[in-house]
Amino acid sequence: MNHPAMIVADLLLLLGLTLRLTRLVVADDLGAWYLRGPVEIWASLYDYPGDLGWRTKIAQGLSCPFCVGFWIGAACALSLLLVGGPGDAPDWWRWIAGIFALNWVAAHLGSRAGDTAD
Repeated sequence: MNHPAMIVADLLLLLGLTLRLTRLVVADDLGAWYLRGPVEIWASLYDYPGDLGWRTKIAQGLSCPFCVGFWIGAACALSLLLVGGPGDAPDWWRWIAGIFALNWVAAHLGSRAGDTAD
């Protein structure tokens, strides 16, 4: 039987992992450099200018935290399910999710404290 505290801990780690990865894609420079930018270039090469083709829709969707967050959340939840589910996740999954969650919390608090160059 799963211990209720471990189930809650795994679900909180899942939340933190999803928040961090979503921000990485939607708002961070790394997401712009390695995902959003290349997808925008790809869309501009194959969709007609001014046309809202499917590639352009994908490119625009990558800036939507609700859209991106849904798919990243689904992938993260699937990863938790595949490694055993809430309460039964292996330590390596918890460490990875915890590192991403800690990064999100630290960056969020840091930005509130004025620690960013923006």
